[in-house]
Parts: sequence; structure tokens; C-alpha cells
Amino acid sequence: MENVTTRMSDTELDLVARLAEAKGESRSDAIRQAIRQGAREELIRVALQRYQEGDVGMRGAAELAGLTIAEMMAEANDRGVLSNYDEADLADDVDALR
Repeated sequence: MENVTTRMSDTELDLVARLAEAKGESRSDAIRQAIRQGAREELIRVALQRYQEGDVGMRGAAELAGLTIAEMMAEANDRGVLSNYDEADLADDVDALR
């Protein structure tokens, strides 16, 4: 595991300390978990935004987010984003699954 150094404000440090205490884990563990969850969420958000803007199809969004097409479609459905999904997207996704 690589060490990474970052600067944090007092507010951010307090947030991390409260999270670590609430979960009964170390500050380092709390930071790692928060980064994993936050980065995953942000990747999904960016991927869906690019999908909505027409920059990528569902397959491209899934690749960007590091999810399968089915997982990406579920995320899009949960967030009400599938309105741009058309027959061409479906055909592309079916081909990708073959």
C-alpha cells in the first residue's frame, strides 16, 4: 500500500475523526473507506452526466464508472436517467453482451 499525503482543513479533520469514532475504526481506515465510496459515487455521477449529454453510450458510461452495463443501467434507473436510452443504445448494449 502506498502512503499519500494531503492537506485537510480543521473541518475535514473533525469530520474524519467523528466518522472513525462512530465506526470504531482508525482515522486511516475511515479515510480510505470514505474515499472509496466518494470516488465510486462521483465516477457514477460523472458517467451518467456524460451519458445524458450524449458523450457516451451506456457501455461507455459503465466503463467510465467501472461497472457492468447491467449495474450502470440499474444506477441510471435508480436515478431516473434512462430517458436518453434509445433503440440504437439498446442494440449497442446487446452486441456488447454477446
